[in-house]
Amino acid sequence: MNLYNKVVKYVDDTFGGKKSHFERAVYWYGKFIPNITEAHKIAAYAHDIERGINGEKDRDYLNREFYIAHSEKGAKIIGEFLEKNGADIETINKVKHLISKHEVGGDTEQNALMDADSISYFETNAEYFVKNRIKEDGYEKIKGKFDWMFNRISSDEHKKFARENYEKWSKELEKYK
Repeated sequence: MNLYNKVVKYVDDTFGGKKSHFERAVYWYGKFIPNITEAHKIAAYAHDIERGINGEKDRDYLNREFYIAHSEKGAKIIGEFLEKNGADIETINKVKHLISKHEVGGDTEQNALMDADSISYFETNAEYFVKNRIKEDGYEKIKGKFDWMFNRISSDEHKKFARENYEKWSKELEKYK
């Protein structure tokens, strides 16, 4: 089994099943990064591993520091997994670098991963937040999450891919205001 497939299995097992969000993040990342490598694909698939390990409780969607900590913890978790599975140091460092800023951006490749994450979020996760998280988290928190995920997209071109779903789910969310 190659390293990418090991990561996919690890992430899927951690989350209790295959997650389309991760598959779509890999898809969009491949659109934004020319000559996408295994390290890029691993980072895109495993970018939210911290949530799978630490759970979804007490998520502070309106706090930038929360997102930074989530990214940094995720980079550490996947770095340790890669090391245990025989990845070379270059791959480990590349994946950790990409995941460590996937929520707030940084360089061109980190920004592209952040953008892919947001586009995938609106394709695959926004409906869940509207229909399932609204009672627990409330309108303001979910609206804040939606706005964060859309407004952080670093490229106007990439925003075009997310806009329709952002507007659709924001409109649906208004029913709970």
